[in-house]
Amino acid sequence: QIARNCSMAASMFSIPFMSVILALETTSDICSVAVGTQEHQIVQSKNAPRQHNKLLLQMVEDVCNSLGIERQAINCVAFSAGPGSFTGVRLGAAVAQGIALGVNAEVFCAPTSLCMAEQVVRIAGGKSVFMTQRTSRRDLAYLAKIGFDGKRCAFIEEDRLVSTSTVNCKDPIYTDESVSLSAHDVFEMAWRNQDRWLPAARALPIYVEGDHPWRPQS
Repeated sequence: QIARNCSMAASMFSIPFMSVILALETTSDICSVAVGTQEHQIVQSKNAPRQHNKLLLQMVEDVCNSLGIERQAINCVAFSAGPGSFTGVRLGAAVAQGIALGVNAEVFCAPTSLCMAEQVVRIAGGKSVFMTQRTSRRDLAYLAKIGFDGKRCAFIEEDRLVSTSTVNCKDPIYTDESVSLSAHDVFEMAWRNQDRWLPAARALPIYVEGDHPWRPQS
């Protein structure tokens, strides 16, 4: 499904002097890819639990073809870096690194909760302080406190892993059941933070304490 299409025809614009960003969102059941420039961007998103490894590369090919963008034109590969689905986060990081190395591009590691916060601001309006809550596993969730200054979202408290039964906050809480993640927000964050683009080798996931799903045998 095409979630946002600013231009479907490559002949409608020229991109040689603009930064081209490829953005990936793989940290939840949503598999989402965006590509383009700030002026022209296309997004494709699919609800595909545990299917990201089968879909992601073809979706990248599809959106690049839709705008007539050659891989070598990509300046930055941005990815939703987590925390999130352990497999999904690692897949996004690995694909971002592989593509960036192949085309000599940089990478941008976007904190997933800040990407979600961008959606919250658009959907719910400009609340100055709110919480994001995203599913981890079983009865656990990632909880972050976000501040919005009228222009950008920033962490007041970064993600921590909590039991959903103990969440009790005075600030509004937005969960991943009501706010879907999208590569569009990864793209926008990468565009605004070009001074934080990194060499491809530094495409690393973001984990929090207690995030690892495996435990050593006793």
